[in-house]
Amino acid sequence: MKTISLLTRKGGSGKSTLTTHWAVEAERTKGRRAVIFDFDPQGSCSSWYSKRQANSPLLIQSGPEAVQDHLEACKSEDVDFVLIDTVPDINAIAVHAARVSDLVVIPVRPSVLDIEAISASVELVEGVGAAAVIILNQSPAGSTIADEATQVLGQYGLTICPIYIVSRIAFSRSMIDGRTAREIEPSGKAAREIRDSWKWIKQQLGV
Repeated sequence: MKTISLLTRKGGSGKSTLTTHWAVEAERTKGRRAVIFDFDPQGSCSSWYSKRQANSPLLIQSGPEAVQDHLEACKSEDVDFVLIDTVPDINAIAVHAARVSDLVVIPVRPSVLDIEAISASVELVEGVGAAAVIILNQSPAGSTIADEATQVLGQYGLTICPIYIVSRIAFSRSMIDGRTAREIEPSGKAAREIRDSWKWIKQQLGV
C-alpha cells in the first residue's frame, strides 16, 4: 500500500480536486483500490463524496489522531493507495500527514504569491524527511507562465511533474456533482492531464 499526501499552506491550490481525481483514476486499473482520507476541516473531498453516485472510492473523514488505525485497516483490506487531503496550513495535521506518507505532492498555482508560499511546505517535508514532488495546478490555458514558474520552482530542488494541470471547466463541474473530469468528458484534455499526471505519480512511487 502506498500513501500520498497533498500538502500546501496556500488555500485554493486545488488539493481536493487532485485528491478526488487521482483516487478515481487509481481505481481504473482493474483490481486496484483507493481510499481518500479527508483531513481538511473544510471538507471539500467529503462534500464531493456526498454528491457522488458511484460507491467508490471509499472516503474517510478523520483527524490525524486516528490515521494510524485507519492506515492499518486499509492494509488489512488490501487497499492499494491512500490519498490524504490536508488542511491548507503548515500545522500538526500537515506534519503528521507528511510523516505517514510515501510521497508528498505539493500543488502550486503558477502565481507569485503561491510560489512564495511554497517555501514553508518545502521546509516541512525536508524537516520530516519525506519524499516530495511539486505539480503545477490551475495553470492558464495557452500560456507559458507554467514553464516560467517551473524555472523559478527549480530552486527548491524538488522534482517537478512535467504534466501541467490546466484550469478547465470540467474540473469545476466535477466538484459540483461528485464526478471527475474523465467521467464528464472521457476524451477531454482535463481527463488526459489527470491520467498522465497519475501515471507519473505512480512512477515516483515505483509502482
